[in-house]
Amino acid sequence: MLYNALRRRANLKLLQKNARKVSILAPTSYHDAESEINPNAVQLDEVQHIVTDGPSKTFTLSDFGYSASALNAPDFAATEPFRLLTPSCITALKSEIAHHRDTSTYSCPPFAPCVVRGLAHKSAFINDLWSSSAMREVVSKAVGAELEPHPMLFERGHVNVQNNQPKLEADDEDQEPVFGWHTDSQPYVCIVMLSDPPPSALGGETYVKKASGEVVKLTFPGAGYAYVLQGSVIEHAAMPARNYKRETMITSFVPSDVKYKDNTNIDLSVKYSPLNETFREFLVHRRDYVGRRLNMLSSEGLDANLETVERIEKAIDDIVEDLANTKRSMEAVRTAINGGGERGE
Repeated sequence: MLYNALRRRANLKLLQKNARKVSILAPTSYHDAESEINPNAVQLDEVQHIVTDGPSKTFTLSDFGYSASALNAPDFAATEPFRLLTPSCITALKSEIAHHRDTSTYSCPPFAPCVVRGLAHKSAFINDLWSSSAMREVVSKAVGAELEPHPMLFERGHVNVQNNQPKLEADDEDQEPVFGWHTDSQPYVCIVMLSDPPPSALGGETYVKKASGEVVKLTFPGAGYAYVLQGSVIEHAAMPARNYKRETMITSFVPSDVKYKDNTNIDLSVKYSPLNETFREFLVHRRDYVGRRLNMLSSEGLDANLETVERIEKAIDDIVEDLANTKRSMEAVRTAINGGGERGE
């Protein structure tokens, strides 16, 4: 027991050290609470906690009426729900959420379900789970391109908790979504169900919309089932569970290859996250991403010919668009500052 406690403490210290490396633009004390260690925490075991079979069915952007080449993205839209986490992993996650909920950011914004954010800063288990090699392999294989967990720790292990009262007798079409139709602020998301729906479960699906307007319903069979979605492209909505409490965990992923677009923004995040920490993480991520794209300018040689000129011009246009996207998020930060949003440390 003593050995395990010391091991957990060492893991948390390493997590906090790495988190400080991310937030290098300004000092922060957000990750310093050593007393937050969960005495019931377990260490991640990829074999025991992650199911690596992957989805049996995926939808392409072409299936949904979109052009992958026009979007500069892999030809992937969504997976069918599939078993990703084992029951023991769900038990460990619930223990971590319960322990860290009061010291994480918990809020109930009017436009979304209640949310718990910042858990990857607090819990070594949660951060290890989503950054593990097994998790990356499952998600990357599903998408057909190498992905990595989002460098912004606030975009890992986000929890949505249903807080509205559904109309139990109403038809599905008359239900108000838990989270209305939207696209995401990050390229890809993996959404895993934490709740165990009863045998006669009503609702709780995720609706995803094709370019034609046709709706595809993704139904979670049970806790530990997940789906992967290119949420920055595919419009989707979370429907209420009508006879149980819907609780999900969402982690964002980005392409490892910067030839693909990453239009991450914090327009939504600043409305329910500590502003200073979110701002720092976002700027570091955008700086690194744009820097890697700049490095690509000379990665294929610089012979003075028309083909090279056109390639450089296209790359510069993409980088200018990246910078414009980053600048647009500054308006959201400005609004949060003027509106007295949660500042954090």
